[in-house]
This record gives sequence, C-alpha cells and structure tokens, in this order.
Amino acid sequence: MRLPAVWENFLGDVFDIRKFYRELNDHINSWAPVIPEPDKIFNAFTFMEPQEVTCVLFGEDPYPRTASANGVAFWDAEINSWQDKTHGNALKNILKALLVADGLAEYSTPIAQCRKIVADNGFPHPAELFMRWLDQGILPVNTAMTFSTAGDKAGHFKFWQPFHQRLISALNRRPQSPFYVLWGRKAWQWEREIHKSIDNLSRIIKQGHPTFIHQFLDKNNPTWSSFKEIRQRTGLEW
Repeated sequence: MRLPAVWENFLGDVFDIRKFYRELNDHINSWAPVIPEPDKIFNAFTFMEPQEVTCVLFGEDPYPRTASANGVAFWDAEINSWQDKTHGNALKNILKALLVADGLAEYSTPIAQCRKIVADNGFPHPAELFMRWLDQGILPVNTAMTFSTAGDKAGHFKFWQPFHQRLISALNRRPQSPFYVLWGRKAWQWEREIHKSIDNLSRIIKQGHPTFIHQFLDKNNPTWSSFKEIRQRTGLEW
C-alpha cells in the first residue's frame, strides 16, 4: 500500500508522504473492506515514472468488485477478451467508441456486432489496450481511488481530494504539463484545480463518462467519437 519510491520522492516536494500513509491506513481501516485490495491501490503508478506521464485520465471510482478493480481506472481485470460479458457499460462503451473513431462502427452498432468486428480485425485484447495506454505515459486514475459501498462514496471522494490536488500540482511543475482527460462529472471538478498551475487550457479535455453511451458518442452524429477529439488533441495512440 505504497507508491513506488520514485513517486514518493516526486510527491514529497508537495506534501508529507509519511503523514499521508498514516491517514490512508486509517481511511482503509475505517471503511474496510475496501476495493481494490490495498496492494493494488497505486497500481497505475507502477507502470511509469513521474517524468514519463504524458496524460492523466481521470475517472470516477473503482469497479465495485474485487476481481475487477486492479488500481488502473477503467481496466476491468475480470475481462480477458472483448467477447466476455461485462457487469457494467464503461468498458464496452469504450470499445464501441474506439471502433467508431476507427471508422469500424457507428452509434447504433450493437455491441454483439462490435465484438465480431474486433474478432475479425485483430483488435488488441483489453489488457493489451490498457498496456498500450500505460506504455505511452497515460496514467488512468480514479477521483476516488478506493470504494467500499455505494453509501460510502462521499467519504472516499473527500479523502482522495488532497492527494489529487498535490498530484496535479507536482505534475504541472514539470517543464511540460501533461494532458488531462476528464471523464464524467466527478472528474470535471479537477478543471479548476488544473487551471491554477497551467496556462495552456487546451491541455484539458472534458468529456462524458463512458458508462453513458449518449455522453461518449453522439446519436445525432453517429460517426463521432470522444476518441477522435482525444487523439487529435493529445497526439497519442488510444
């Protein structure tokens, strides 16, 4: 339940890491059991060093299942293939939005057809997709990095707010700040915080949450996808 040492050193310039760990331990004990498992909470940070972060992808909170939540936002660890059925909508809507951005599907394309398209076109498996993001320095983190019950959500969001404020501040102290992709209303709250330490507001991309297909795609423009904007703005491979 610790950040990699390089991240501890990086964030140590903006807050007291030891005090934070004590508070985190108390937080976990107060809401136990929490999701993801404590040793996976900072999993996303193990894939890159601070200077390698090109984009921070903010979501809402972890999948409410221990088998699904692995500490990387939106990555459902239970899903090994796009042919697997998902418990929620986020991952399958991400798949459809990627296919629409590639010109392989439209808003009305059924998810069963999307699964056939990926099978026929050698599309990367879910784990391969997220590794492609991580390998480019895309850091997928949730606004609340822990979950216990739906009734506890407010407490988790409140606890993690100072951590993310400091994370944003530290990343924006670098010579080049990362892009910020904000998915959903909980993530949108970081727009004002990011504004405090960067001048180039074009590096902030606000979009709907992928759980809701009407926010992530456009019924009235069936070939539009959120990923078209993200790719164009960031220049990264999504």
